[in-house]
Amino acid sequence: MAIVDVQSIQPAAPEQERILAFAIDAPRLGGRDVYDIEFAGWVLGRETPATGIEIHVEGTVIRRAPLDQQRIDVSRTYPDTPGSAISGFRTWVSVIGIEPGAALQLRAVLEDGSRVRLGTVKFTHQAVQSGFQPSLRPLMLTTMGRAGTTWTMRLLSEHPQIVIHRWHPYELRTARYWWHTFKVLSEPRDPYHSAQADRFQTNRDTVGHNPFYPEPIAVTPGLGEWMGRTYVEQLGAFCQRSAEECYQRIAQGQGQANPIYFAEKHRADTLPWLVWELYPEAKELFLVRDFRDVVSSMLAFNVKQGFRAFGPEHIATDEEFARYLRNTTIRQLARSWPKRRDRAHLIRYEDLMTDTEATLRAILAYLELDASDAVVAGMIARASEENADSLRHRTSSGSSLGRWRESLAPSVQAVCNDVYADVLEQFGYAL
Repeated sequence: MAIVDVQSIQPAAPEQERILAFAIDAPRLGGRDVYDIEFAGWVLGRETPATGIEIHVEGTVIRRAPLDQQRIDVSRTYPDTPGSAISGFRTWVSVIGIEPGAALQLRAVLEDGSRVRLGTVKFTHQAVQSGFQPSLRPLMLTTMGRAGTTWTMRLLSEHPQIVIHRWHPYELRTARYWWHTFKVLSEPRDPYHSAQADRFQTNRDTVGHNPFYPEPIAVTPGLGEWMGRTYVEQLGAFCQRSAEECYQRIAQGQGQANPIYFAEKHRADTLPWLVWELYPEAKELFLVRDFRDVVSSMLAFNVKQGFRAFGPEHIATDEEFARYLRNTTIRQLARSWPKRRDRAHLIRYEDLMTDTEATLRAILAYLELDASDAVVAGMIARASEENADSLRHRTSSGSSLGRWRESLAPSVQAVCNDVYADVLEQFGYAL
């Protein structure tokens, strides 16, 4: 069975007012025994020149490439079109960590910054066969800032079989670092945005994608297959082993003799799919909070810190911030939960605060861990102890549930109730 099986290539209906002509030469239908897919072809804009292409999955761009390939065939067909002689593109995309069943979308980038869809590639791929046999299972807390992540992690850290580095605010992400390393170092060459073959050694800060794969490595028989498969699998095993050994030592240092999970915070981006690919027995907790309270807490945290910790600097008003959050982080959560709800567990922050014991028991049942009265009571008691770190992290005194009704201006409340209506309903919140 091939590692990658390209099942269909569907060119888009031409937008004749913007695109003069285009062709997708690669990929081709059929199987590949490496963890990547080649994209090649050409594109000509009509009134506005095309400058490059983008490949994206679910709206997230995973590869950009310029039109830098000479195409004598195109220039012969379109001799009067400026740029036709160098109108080709060629690049490669790693399939590692891409959501199962997702399609790759190809679009042209025009000189004015607009985009035009060129086609869709549908494929299947096998999970990375690293051969590593983990003794610890990843536990992902998939969420967003100011949603109760610190309290949730503090609670989980008090279970004897869940390893979390007990350093407030529980942001150690060494496993994520190694998984990210694996993803970056297994990517095919990208000389315009990553390592360059003639200058990579002068950059002391980053390593980047392999500037010699697939070309010129693939010219040597057998070397391309080794680089695109065997090396990738060995690299995956190294990164998994590095992540696990770190948490084994954390467990020893914290006196946890029989750990089963190591837990880290995650965003609802593409990385959880990579974790599920590497660790079929991983677990994932989705933590949500009334998004109006999240907005209120983020704005208060920005004021308390004296700088914009949440949101880009160009956002001028609180109303704009609420819309920005809906179109970025909240959208990712709302899209991710339905796709993984069959294997993940949902926590609402409000339930965790108002009925901590029952919510915690449900979490431990999902994790198949000891949920005895003594264990649950001990976790809650130890996590509830006050300390200076937890006091600095707070942005309200007393209960913070429903704080948006008092802290958000009416205009901001109106925006939130408008643009958050669907996601509030999705996660069981009333307007």
